Amino acid sequence: MSDLELLLLCLRKAGEVAMGFHGKNPRVWNKPDGTVVTEADLAVDALLKASIMTARPDDGWLSEESPDTPERLNKSRVWIVDPIDGTRAFSDATRFWGIGVALIEKGAPILSGIYRPVDDVMYHATKGGGAFCNDVRLYSPESSGHVIVPKHAALAVEKAGLPTQNSSSWPLLLRFALVAEGHVPAAISIGHKQDWDLAAGVLLVTESGGVVTTQTGAPMRFNQQQHHQLGLVASQQKWHKQLVAAVENL
Repeated sequence: MSDLELLLLCLRKAGEVAMGFHGKNPRVWNKPDGTVVTEADLAVDALLKASIMTARPDDGWLSEESPDTPERLNKSRVWIVDPIDGTRAFSDATRFWGIGVALIEKGAPILSGIYRPVDDVMYHATKGGGAFCNDVRLYSPESSGHVIVPKHAALAVEKAGLPTQNSSSWPLLLRFALVAEGHVPAAISIGHKQDWDLAAGVLLVTESGGVVTTQTGAPMRFNQQQHHQLGLVASQQKWHKQLVAAVENL
């Protein structure tokens, strides 16, 4: 089984597990860092870890819901996973959540997938092989529109010449999908963002023709000792430089 076949199979299985909890009042609690987790997050994480690591025992693993260990730093290939991106939306039984998995090789994504089980929408991308939504190739057009941005960065983006919309309804991975599909010209997030919130989305945007960097314009490198990045600017090529200039010092 190829890596892509494994990824898509595991995402669909994970979607089945998640939907077994969706709309059924899953147990919800706060983690020590204050973020929300549900029993569904843990069940999806367990399914993905068991399935992927059984099939690829020599690879490394980094997930929001698994204890991090230094062994991954010695692996050339690492799977980075967000079992449920948009946990609050999931616990409220809305549609705005997804499951994200990326395969990282030497610090860069080579394969990724984001699955929205409620709508049965599967995004995937392979390095040099394109980005797809339900097997339809994505080409992000150079179009105008409203940039998805947090409230405190909206004014800076508007001064750069682009209208904005509030980012609060969209988890990070689904914002990448909106850019890749051309529904919005860009998505911006400010401050430290965890690798599992980003990794599965980066390749989707770049393989559709867009650009992804930190808010300072630096390339993202994954599977480092500190598993976070300084912000996010994911955009169509036309807008990227001016958006970075607008937010790099925020």
